[in-house]
Amino acid sequence: MMPTPIGAQDALTAARFSITIDGYEIAQFSELSGITTEVEPVDYLASTDREVTFKKLPGKAKPPTIVLKRGKTAGMELWAWHQAVLMGDVLAARKSCSLVMYSTDGKPVARYYLEHAWPAKLEVGALKAGASEVLMETVTLVCEHLQRVSP
Repeated sequence: MMPTPIGAQDALTAARFSITIDGYEIAQFSELSGITTEVEPVDYLASTDREVTFKKLPGKAKPPTIVLKRGKTAGMELWAWHQAVLMGDVLAARKSCSLVMYSTDGKPVARYYLEHAWPAKLEVGALKAGASEVLMETVTLVCEHLQRVSP
């Protein structure tokens, strides 16, 4: 077993997040609500002449999801990507991309590779006219495979 490099066990902090497709950053986000990967457990009943054993085993993997939030901008890239899904062109909408997490000094601290990702949900939060709050936009990405890669 290789020794752990100094600092490798430190908790990561991030100041911003971005989605990059084909080397082009299409959106920046101020919040990562979560990255979810899940495998459904299945029941397994094994029996011998002497006993019956009940076990849980890994079953079907659910598609990974990533939820990101940001202040709404004038940029149309996320909407155009989601529009391809809404129009039923799912094959064109499935893009492989990177989710990059940046520290306060602008250096990447973590990177995830999302294979065949697409925006399953795009939500613009509520806001009253004349309010001083920032209008928030939330996107939920679904992908076939999610891989943590080096920053």
